[in-house]
Amino acid sequence: MDTGLSQITYYYKIRACDSANNCGAFSSAVSLYPDGKYTTAAPLVGEPEVGEITTKKAEVDWTTSRTADSKVAYGTASGDYFDEEVGNSDQVTVHSLTLNNLSPGATYYFVAKWTDEDGNLGSSEEYTFATDPAPTAKEVKAVSIGLDTVNIQFTSKDASKAKVYYGTTTAFGGYSEMGVGTAESTYTVQLTGLADGTKYYYKVSLFDSENNEYEGDTYSFETLPRPRIDLVKLQQVKGTATGTILVTWVTNTPISSIITYYPSANPSAAQDNIDVKLVTAHRALISGLLPNTAYTMVVKGRDKVGNEAVASAQTFSTASDTRPPSIANLKVEPVILGVGEEATAQLVVSWDTDELSTSQVAYGEGSGGSLGSKTQQDSNRTFNHLVVISNLQPSKVYHLKALSMDEASNEATSVDRVVITPKETKSALNLVVSNLSQAFGFLGGIAGN
Repeated sequence: MDTGLSQITYYYKIRACDSANNCGAFSSAVSLYPDGKYTTAAPLVGEPEVGEITTKKAEVDWTTSRTADSKVAYGTASGDYFDEEVGNSDQVTVHSLTLNNLSPGATYYFVAKWTDEDGNLGSSEEYTFATDPAPTAKEVKAVSIGLDTVNIQFTSKDASKAKVYYGTTTAFGGYSEMGVGTAESTYTVQLTGLADGTKYYYKVSLFDSENNEYEGDTYSFETLPRPRIDLVKLQQVKGTATGTILVTWVTNTPISSIITYYPSANPSAAQDNIDVKLVTAHRALISGLLPNTAYTMVVKGRDKVGNEAVASAQTFSTASDTRPPSIANLKVEPVILGVGEEATAQLVVSWDTDELSTSQVAYGEGSGGSLGSKTQQDSNRTFNHLVVISNLQPSKVYHLKALSMDEASNEATSVDRVVITPKETKSALNLVVSNLSQAFGFLGGIAGN
C-alpha cells in the first residue's frame, strides 16, 4: 500500500529476493493513477489569526494540513456570518484573506472556512477582532483672526494627516494640509492670503493610515475689515480761551482715536491727542492752539489687533484771538502793617484767569468814582494772579478792579470791588495813657459824689 500520494501518475516495477538477499530481475514497469478521494475536511494546522488591522481592513490567516480553498464569513453579531463572506478558490495550505470596507471602531465576529478538492468543508471556531477607531477632531476654532490671515486650531486623535478646506462658500476651493500624530494633540494651521472683511467657511478633514478621509463639520469666520477713516470734519470753536478745533470723523470698524497736529512751519512741535477707547464715531477737542496760525493735522487709529488706519493730512488756520481772558475767584485780603501813627494798610488781591495773562490792579479811594491809581503790570503771564497794593491809609474805603491781558493784547477787567482797610493798632504808650485816663475818670466820679 503506497499512501500520501498526490493525484498524479506513478510508475512501479518489482522483483523477488530470498532470505539470503538473492534477488531476481525486475518485472516490466506498470503505471497507476491514485484516484481515491478524502471523506473528511483537511484538519487545521494553524488556528485563524487576525494580522494587520486598520480602521477599515483586517487580515485573517490560517493553515490546513492539505490544500483547500479559502473563505471567511463575518459580521457584527455573534453567530451570524451571512452579512459578508470573502473567498479565494486557490487550493493552498497557507490561507490569507483580507476583509475590506469595515466600519471603524467596530467589533467583528468571524469563522474561517475551507473546502478541499474532494468537496469536504472545514470550519473554524468563532473568533473576534475590533477595527481601529476613526480619526476624530474636536475643539475646532478660528483664532488670531487678522485682515488676511487666520489660525485654525483643532485637537485630533488617531489620524495621520489633516486637511483644512476653506473658501468664501461651502464649496470651499482652497485647502492646507499637515501631518499629525495618532496620539491626541492640538495643532494649528495658518491660512494666508485672505480678503479682509470677508466671511469664510472651513472644515477640518482627517485621514487614517491608509489615507481614508473623514470629513469634519463646516464652520465659519470673518476676517477683520481693514480700518478706514471717513468724513473728517474740522470746526473752529468760538468763545474759548485759546484756539480750539473740534474734530469729528467716522470709521468702518472700532478703532482708537489719535490726532497728531503741529504748526505747519514747525513739524518738530508735533503733539498727539489720544483716546484709546475703540469706537466708530470719533470726536476730539484740540485746544491751546496759537492764534492766526496754519496747522497740519493727521487723524489715525488702531483696531483691537493693532491694524492702523491713517487719513490724509488736513491743513487749517486758526482765527485771530479777539476774546479777553475770563477772570474768576477774585479775592481781596486787607492787612495792617505797623502800629500807632506809623501804621499803614495794604490789600492782597488774587484772582484766576482761563488763559495765560498779565497781572495788574486799578484802585482808588471811596466806594465809587475813578480808579486813579494802578499797580505796576506784571508781564509774566500766568493762570493764577497775586498783586499787593501797599501804603494805604488805615480805616479807609477803597474800591478796585483786577486787570489781565492775554498775548493778543485782549484785556479783561473784573467787577468793581469795595473794601475797607483795617483800623490802625495803638502803640503801647497810648494804651497805658488811655487806661490811666479811664481809671482816674472813675475816681473823679466818686469824689464828685
